[in-house]
Amino acid sequence: MVAIRELLEFLETENIPFEFKGDINDLVDGFSSLSRYRAGTMTWCKQLGNLSDDLQEKYHLIVIPSYCSGISDNYIITDFGKKAFFSLIETFFSSEIELPDVGTGTYISDRVKIGKNVKIGHNCVLDGDIELGDNTIIYNNVSIINKVIIGKDCVIQSGALIGQDDFSYTENEDHKKKMIKHYGGVHIEDDVLIGPGTIINRGTIDNTVIGKGCKIDARCVVSHNVVLGENSVLIAGTILYGSVRTGMNAYVASAVVRNQLQIGDNAVVGMGSVVVKDVDADVTVAGVPARKLEK
Repeated sequence: MVAIRELLEFLETENIPFEFKGDINDLVDGFSSLSRYRAGTMTWCKQLGNLSDDLQEKYHLIVIPSYCSGISDNYIITDFGKKAFFSLIETFFSSEIELPDVGTGTYISDRVKIGKNVKIGHNCVLDGDIELGDNTIIYNNVSIINKVIIGKDCVIQSGALIGQDDFSYTENEDHKKKMIKHYGGVHIEDDVLIGPGTIINRGTIDNTVIGKGCKIDARCVVSHNVVLGENSVLIAGTILYGSVRTGMNAYVASAVVRNQLQIGDNAVVGMGSVVVKDVDADVTVAGVPARKLEK
């Protein structure tokens, strides 16, 4: 049980603007969703239209964008509901499994440099010239090889593969193919999320770079020499072919992007798109092939 007063004090320290209506001394017994509400808990309403027309009982504490009388005993009214609600859960009600410092079955070569408070899960392989920044978490069954620098406060989720040579070859007149050896590495800057099963391949000569604050969803493929600008997002299943570059805050939703292309600052690539030419800054494209959306 947590007093509402403590929740509000936390929001103030996080500089999340809010207004409160209710009793700050009431106690909250965890959290639940709006559709499967559990009595005595905190819940979140993203939009007033999501509220039931046939409310069976009042909510005990609701995080909501604007006041709606009669639906709750206590209200946290804020335009930053998602941030407020999930920050409160993580701080007061989270019960995540703690990883060991180094899990069972994990191999770490002598050349790996590990920062402070790093956690590495079970059955991982870290083999090569690898650096891990402070507070970085690596979950189970992750492979990191060759030349890889991972910054501070990063999360590498289970099954990620980082640092392999990419698919690149030369061929002779008989079309016999010879794979090209890669000599670059991977540089993952601070506060990056790498989702489960995602592949990030090393550069041919220079590094593949994942900028500060980037978030990469599950089962994405980031090919050699890609450079992701700060705070860019790749949604599940995105494939970036070799030497793609994005600006800051680019958003690519489960799309395929041809090699050598530029994606500008704040650009959005719509779900399922196939991008075959550069995308300008502040533009949204979608479709196959991807085209600019006017609205």
